[in-house]
Amino acid sequence: MSIVKNLTKKEIEKIQIDEGVIVLDYGETTERPLAPCRGGGEFTATATLRDIEFDGRNGKTAGLQPIEEQAASLKVTTICMSQENLKLAMPFARIEDDGKTIKNPKMGVPESGNYLKNVTMFCRTLDGEYKKIVVYNAMHEGDISAKAVQKAEGELALEFAAHYTVDDLDGDLWQITDVSEFTMRKAAEASHA
Repeated sequence: MSIVKNLTKKEIEKIQIDEGVIVLDYGETTERPLAPCRGGGEFTATATLRDIEFDGRNGKTAGLQPIEEQAASLKVTTICMSQENLKLAMPFARIEDDGKTIKNPKMGVPESGNYLKNVTMFCRTLDGEYKKIVVYNAMHEGDISAKAVQKAEGELALEFAAHYTVDDLDGDLWQITDVSEFTMRKAAEASHA
């Protein structure tokens, strides 16, 4: 027997359905979809709290838990093995031969141009609107792995981590917005041509 007796129209309308659409650098001149993908996308945001300990403390105390660190990421798997996508998996690697060759990176700090301005996921809800989930200054920091298997497609797993910038150490890492529609910049420009 269910203890849920009633659902409101608003609760039903905001049920998120199906896979998300992933767009790199959404709203920028460098905007492009990441496709085809498999398994949808997964957004995660975390905050690390520190409990301030004091004499007489009996446990967690409201107002005495500063945020020490925050993080956000968006995971997605693409089955498109273009050089452009492989570079996403190793963003600080070197590109040579007019983009035909990718090589291991030189040692040192990655250049600022290796970070995407944003990675955005649009997720549809039952009312026909979308959740727009954005991670800022995004870069994949994990390993690159490519596998070729009989009767299967190669998969490129990416986890785009959000980063603060050195000139805004308490800026936005992520954002979730309700939007009624979305159009991609290049698709919109082509329709007006």
